[in-house]
Amino acid sequence: MELTFIVPVYNVETFLEECLDSIYRVKNIEYEVILVNDGSTDSSLEILKNYKKKYPKITKIIDKENGGLSSARNAGIRDAKGEYLSFIDSDDIIDSEGFEMFFKEGKKLDLDIMVGNMRYFSAGKIGEPLFRSQEIKEFTAGKGTKFFLTLFQGTKCFREEVVDDIYRRDFICENRLYFHDSLIHEDSYFTPMAYLKARRVKYIDIAFYYYRQRTGSIMSVVTEKSIGSLEKICFMLLNEYGKTDDYGREALSKLLPSFYKVVIYRYINNNKDYKEKLRNYRVIFRAVKGIKNRNYEEILVYIAPKISNLLRKVMGKDIGNTQKIPNF
Repeated sequence: MELTFIVPVYNVETFLEECLDSIYRVKNIEYEVILVNDGSTDSSLEILKNYKKKYPKITKIIDKENGGLSSARNAGIRDAKGEYLSFIDSDDIIDSEGFEMFFKEGKKLDLDIMVGNMRYFSAGKIGEPLFRSQEIKEFTAGKGTKFFLTLFQGTKCFREEVVDDIYRRDFICENRLYFHDSLIHEDSYFTPMAYLKARRVKYIDIAFYYYRQRTGSIMSVVTEKSIGSLEKICFMLLNEYGKTDDYGREALSKLLPSFYKVVIYRYINNNKDYKEKLRNYRVIFRAVKGIKNRNYEEILVYIAPKISNLLRKVMGKDIGNTQKIPNF
């Protein structure tokens, strides 16, 4: 079997059919669909059962107690039979024809990770493909660490979402690249780790994934737990710094200060004592030799985070306590 779609489902009855219809429209690929009901309390499970009846040969339902997105994805990975894995969030949709083109192109290249692109959409409004640098578009299939570093050569080019990528299942399992149940921003750890381990990665310039923007989603709310999760991710990735190659270390030197400064900004904007967080930031910054990047904002955070935070507010780029829905 060529491909397994893994679809975690939790209380998304409003959007679920639109998502599943877009998946089952995919043609000319031998695939299965694993629908993981993660303890839904609405009609989501009944909707899944209807699709199981409609597509019995290619559909499997896993009905489990609520454990969160990571737990649901991992359950799908354990049951998957496809050579490749695609993770689809159950409130989003895919361009079925675009997905097929993307997959066929990536399969020819013998990749561990096929990296794609996405568009935001909401209430009938669809945005343009999200930015990818020319350097990434020209990157030939190669080592994941080199690809990882190349992502930082363009503005806002690094994206952690796994949903617009496809992964070789053996690569995931051999490297034990499962999603951490204790993390909220699980993709922020999974994606860097995948790049650090991958033998062959390439970006394929097809925006097949449509990422729904809505208030009330798990990604739209910033909580104490989500801030703590991001902090934990930084230290987990810092643990990989000495284990990777020069490309990987340079990529992490750019990523980790960028991640951890968000923790500091949110502590400041919550009027909380940020001194311990600043000490942690300085430990990370020194450990990854962040000064070499000559990123003036991150240097200013190291010296005077309140001034840096004020400058972001003046420029209208403050990092507050809600996840901003992008304009598109």
